[in-house]
Amino acid sequence: MSQVDPEIKALQDSIFLSKVARARRTPINERLAAGPLLFDQCCRIMRDGIRGQFPDYTAEQVEREFQRRLAIGKKLSDGKIYRDAGMIDE
Repeated sequence: MSQVDPEIKALQDSIFLSKVARARRTPINERLAAGPLLFDQCCRIMRDGIRGQFPDYTAEQVEREFQRRLAIGKKLSDGKIYRDAGMIDE
């Protein structure tokens, strides 16, 4: 694995922390409203990725693969494979 330049790492950390701070300042009603929009955006990106990976797929094949991948994600989520990492200090 390659080393990240310390200046780039510091810039990455700074950007990340500013995004976290901005998210924490966002009112809860705006955060809740953003959830479905973010999910729709992720679904579009996932479908586009499937189309890129399988350019010969029909729309139905893309949708079947999309649903298959969503089902895998649900199984992972339901299986409690991932856990809350806690809060990130600013």
